[in-house]
Amino acid sequence: MLSVSKLIIALLSLFSIGLLSATFFLDPTSEVSRLIEYYDVLLCIVFFIDFCQQLYKSENRTKFFFTTGWLDLISSIPVIHEFRFVRIFRVFRIFRIIKSFRLLVSFIKTNKVASLYGLIVFVSITTVILTSTIVLYVEKDVGNIKTAEDAIWWSFVSVTTVGYGDHYPVTRIGRALSILLISTGIALFGALISYITSKVESIKEKGL
Repeated sequence: MLSVSKLIIALLSLFSIGLLSATFFLDPTSEVSRLIEYYDVLLCIVFFIDFCQQLYKSENRTKFFFTTGWLDLISSIPVIHEFRFVRIFRVFRIFRIIKSFRLLVSFIKTNKVASLYGLIVFVSITTVILTSTIVLYVEKDVGNIKTAEDAIWWSFVSVTTVGYGDHYPVTRIGRALSILLISTGIALFGALISYITSKVESIKEKGL
């Protein structure tokens, strides 16, 4: 059965392939390449958790593992670069469930709230990864964001709207990306508060 979580996993799988493809054009010893590796490890953890959930919920675990499950397991191993590209099969699996564009549209129409929350989560994750990667690329030689760890810290304090100010962009592109990231953080936390509020209200109504 199609769900928002499966759509998010499929989109993240496709995104991770694009992220890995970018490393072919980068110096493997560069800070930008290190940053991408950090994010890829985090995505691999997400994919591994998804694999474990699917295996646990599967009625026939042996059949699941030896049909498509082993692909999910292999693609969640970050140290084997070649195997990580097997994630594309996750997208194909979701497309087989969707079957048609009309069915996808119908799903979104009937699950507007859930689809909106799922979209916000996906956009937020990809925005954090992309903005921090681009900022490190443009700022590493001119600003004070010089390492992968600096970029991760800057993206974290920006998306949470804390803004300690110890690491900040000095270029126009970097500042524009800061505005985008801070706006994303405001939207993300607003959506989370809204989601929690709706769940609490739903529980109260069931209690009555």
